[in-house]
Amino acid sequence: MTKKFLAIVPENCAPPALIGEALLEAGHAYDAVYPIDRFASQSPLSYPGLPSAPGDYAGLIMMGGPMSANDSADHAFLRESMALIRGFGVAKKPVLGVCLGAQVIARAYGGEVFRMSGLEAGYIGMHTTPEAATDPVFKNLTGAFHAFHTHYDAVRNIPEAVVLASGGMSAVQAFRIAGSATYGLQFHPEATIDIARDWVRKFGAVFCKDEPRLITHLDQDFAAHFPESSRLCRDLIQNWTNLSR
Repeated sequence: MTKKFLAIVPENCAPPALIGEALLEAGHAYDAVYPIDRFASQSPLSYPGLPSAPGDYAGLIMMGGPMSANDSADHAFLRESMALIRGFGVAKKPVLGVCLGAQVIARAYGGEVFRMSGLEAGYIGMHTTPEAATDPVFKNLTGAFHAFHTHYDAVRNIPEAVVLASGGMSAVQAFRIAGSATYGLQFHPEATIDIARDWVRKFGAVFCKDEPRLITHLDQDFAAHFPESSRLCRDLIQNWTNLSR
């Protein structure tokens, strides 16, 4: 059965990418709303803003962006996104947050978003937690894996959070809000090398100063880890979409 999902895309050069491809390959569809650019794929000539309720959408995805989840005074869409995330949770519909999206989920459920000691970027080795073995999304993805990162902020102290993956600079790399189908991923399963190059082009003056491997090792790191991470993305999305009704 074809299902339609909603994707919030705060940054134009951080699209759903492999996540969107996985949805389409499974026969699903998605609408994309760009709150900063004030564009929506389902209404290209008249920006409708974020919906106030889940409506007919089967689930919600929120992608990454350069702002902090703590910047809601400067970006009203962050508060709107938090309310919508909780609305999907109440409706028992799945939610997936990536990087900034995960941090917005954390704030929506009373957690803390904090600045780490530095930038975590590039492919980082991580591992699933024991709780992942019985999780409906991570259950067949347990063990060690590599995933792409670009973030200064991380999450902690989320009430009712079940930590599903850890490693690198953050103890919470993936989590689920207990009793729900709401998931946060601090890493970027959707990233391709072209997207990573776009991030280097746009944000490289900051990113590459703090992590020069984004320039010096980008090609060889993608050659080494992208096949694994792209399979992980497709498996995660397949398992996650199966949670929708």
